[in-house]
Amino acid sequence: MPERVQQKPNPFEKLKELMQVLREECPWDKKQTLASLRRFTIEETHELLDAIEQADLHNDWQALKNELGDLLLHIAFYARLAEEAGTFTLDDVVDGLVEKMIHRHPHVFGDAEHDHAQWERLKADEHPERRSVLDGIPSLPALAMSRKLQQRAARVGFDWPNNEGVLEKLHEEIQELQQACAKGDRQDMEQELGDILFALVNWARKEDLDAELALMASNRKFIRRFRLMERMARENEQNLSALDLEELERYYRQAKQALDE
Repeated sequence: MPERVQQKPNPFEKLKELMQVLREECPWDKKQTLASLRRFTIEETHELLDAIEQADLHNDWQALKNELGDLLLHIAFYARLAEEAGTFTLDDVVDGLVEKMIHRHPHVFGDAEHDHAQWERLKADEHPERRSVLDGIPSLPALAMSRKLQQRAARVGFDWPNNEGVLEKLHEEIQELQQACAKGDRQDMEQELGDILFALVNWARKEDLDAELALMASNRKFIRRFRLMERMARENEQNLSALDLEELERYYRQAKQALDE
């Protein structure tokens, strides 16, 4: 009965009880493992990013509340698996987070002055086993990974002093891609394409922009425009696949204008 969950004294205890019941009584939840949950967690994370954008751009907060709940359930799920393995509990996760944040904020909970370099030193102190400044970077989407690698390298001064150098490097990489295309060397073309993307991420980082978020936003923008193109074509009793490029471009321009993007 739902009362066994709902009667718990606070939301945190309700969540833990819910997770325990699901693990013990739901066939799907019972068979999940650390490995099987990963792809669902990735999906939930991207859905959360979409909801954040809706709240930020359109003041629509309901989706954000829902997606935060979905991701919180995943956190509780992983903690429940750890508890079953006898390693740690959800309480331990929260306590560890609180202690870590207190340690990283001596300018709030102590009398130190705030500076970003201090934050990075405190983070490094928490992992003395790491030998390289690049150690500990998780598996991220490629653009996000590039940004993280560049941030880490910048800690030791391996960074462009300004974005003019990055733009020069970008132009250089584009020229090298053109040369690879002229030779028809597909492996070289792929490598040069990667170098261009890496340089673009570097430029974005120096401008305090996030290439991963920018590309996600462009993807969503393209989806909106293309779906409107399809609807416009259907209203005109046309099929996009039967149109030539000039007609397709015309529909795309109309969709872009209609969406005011």
